[in-house]
Amino acid sequence: MKAEELFKQKKWLFFVGIKALILNKGKILLLSSGIPELSSTKRSRIFWDLPGGKAEWGESVAETLRREVEEELGIRKSDLKIIRIFEASISRIRTSHGIRVPLLLVTFLCSLRTNKRKFRLSDEHASYKWVSIKDGKRLLGAKFSRSFIEELATLGETD
Repeated sequence: MKAEELFKQKKWLFFVGIKALILNKGKILLLSSGIPELSSTKRSRIFWDLPGGKAEWGESVAETLRREVEEELGIRKSDLKIIRIFEASISRIRTSHGIRVPLLLVTFLCSLRTNKRKFRLSDEHASYKWVSIKDGKRLLGAKFSRSFIEELATLGETD
């Protein structure tokens, strides 16, 4: 069976997730989970996350990142500036959209090309807030890998 057929039948070996760590004046943008997100991840409690999502067949990494940010924040794709890869890791097996697979998660350090500070969130998210790196470490610690949190701790020192 071809990879594209497996993808369409949701028989993946792993998900590829792409996230945007959006930095502005020493603060990062976090999104709180909405009811659809809680349902798809089988979580019972609200959690904080970064904008992003899973790649679609045939999409480049940059296309995935820009599409997801546009969908989740209601901004134009061209308003997102991708600076560099921030961190990448493979998670333990998890349930996402009813499927149990590992997740290859790649997070990119980004900024916004505009001064827009109000967003039109998708149904996946209930709210957003800009937080310090210190608060980001605490709020993202339950969802992201230890290596991500360690890299986040160095962000204020270098960027």
